[in-house]
Amino acid sequence: WQAAHRKFERPPSASKRIRRPGCRCRRGDGSVTMLSRFATMAEVTVSKIFPAGAGWQAASIVADAAGHQADSLAFAAYTGVGDGIAVAAGHTSYYAAKKAIVDPNINIGEQAGLGVWLGSAAVCSGALWQPLVNALQASEKLPFNAVMGATMVGCGGAFLTGLRVGRFVFPWMPGCDNGNFSTDAYLSMAIGGASGFFVGTDVAYLGGDGNFLRPLVGVEDFDSDVLGIVKAGSSTGLGFCAFQSVQNVTFAQGSAWIDP
Repeated sequence: WQAAHRKFERPPSASKRIRRPGCRCRRGDGSVTMLSRFATMAEVTVSKIFPAGAGWQAASIVADAAGHQADSLAFAAYTGVGDGIAVAAGHTSYYAAKKAIVDPNINIGEQAGLGVWLGSAAVCSGALWQPLVNALQASEKLPFNAVMGATMVGCGGAFLTGLRVGRFVFPWMPGCDNGNFSTDAYLSMAIGGASGFFVGTDVAYLGGDGNFLRPLVGVEDFDSDVLGIVKAGSSTGLGFCAFQSVQNVTFAQGSAWIDP
């Protein structure tokens, strides 16, 4: 998710802050802030969340072609790296295009560094997804919603771990503090939603029983690889938007990770 969101756009810090470029919203205007949240959510979905799901699915196709089974460590590694590369590339490419078309003041070097941080966290959640889902589905006793919910928690936690470790590892990122723990955690909740909805692409478990997402994003045996990739990206996008929208409408101004 993510990342990412696996904030997906900006890690806040009291001393140093990498800002999300292009925002001209005033904190005092509630309606503008709400619109700002949904506009940023759309940017994040297009630049990182859809690519995350699509990248994971594309990597799974490559892993399968290489002879790696879905229960192997190699498969988990392939898909985690594919997820992370897609997030980093999607973020950087999006802001490169935005700089060329909309805002020439965007610092691409800064955004590339942010993309690497987010992509590294996405590797963590992306690599965990298949082993976790395999374990949850092994008994074939858990209903779809239980598998989906546990995946949200597990992958959201993995993404948060990746974000926090990244703050130690990458010198260009603000260090860990209480303030950015909150924003990292809120972002990771939304990434958990994306990871949970990704379970909806699996139509084989229990014959699809209880999978309410199957009509929208279920990857069927007769689907082409390209359609499967599109469905995968759409599933993570839907999950992220569903969970982030709740934060958008319930969090006080200035308290959400998505706020400028």
